[in-house]
Amino acid sequence: MSKPLFIARQARQPAGLFGHIVARIMPFVTARENARTLEFLELAKNDRVLEVGCGHGRTLALAAKRADGIAVTGVDFSEVMVRVARRHNAGLIEAGRVRVDLADASELPYDDDAFTKAYSVHTIYFWSELDPHLREIQRVMAPGGRLVLGFHPGDDPKVRAELPPDVYHLRPLAEVEVAIKRCRFADVSTASSRIGKLLMGWVVAHKAASR
Repeated sequence: MSKPLFIARQARQPAGLFGHIVARIMPFVTARENARTLEFLELAKNDRVLEVGCGHGRTLALAAKRADGIAVTGVDFSEVMVRVARRHNAGLIEAGRVRVDLADASELPYDDDAFTKAYSVHTIYFWSELDPHLREIQRVMAPGGRLVLGFHPGDDPKVRAELPPDVYHLRPLAEVEVAIKRCRFADVSTASSRIGKLLMGWVVAHKAASR
């Protein structure tokens, strides 16, 4: 059965009291997907990491603790989620290891080449067009930097049955792979596995070196 539209819209941009409820539930619902994404990211000492659509912020903390000297920045366009993520990461923010900003992924408030790694989980459904967001992520990544996108691919009939198309832009894994290549990422690879009843896909790529 398809997810109710109200809940789907809250998943896109949590707001109000129900947004805080979403923030409490979401870490448990998405924990395995987030953990696998960090494995694909291959975090290393002194990495500068960006999470696009950081939501509740618990994955920021996990990323920051993967190796010495890692600095992690999260960005989200939900004011509720930014407040929740800042509260959860208060100690790491005070220590200068985590930063959380309110912004849209299509207009990131960061300098060119700022990050060595970037990732996003369960956010591309809410991008009406992939290219503006991917190009912006590419802009803020250092040459050779590693990108990981995790999402439920539209290839899976169970995904299409559960996620309402009025809110979710569901895309096949191959379509996302092509878009990433078009936006000047290289060494693109994909992986997929079923987590629970739904298929989960990942696209891994690197920012191409400057010409």
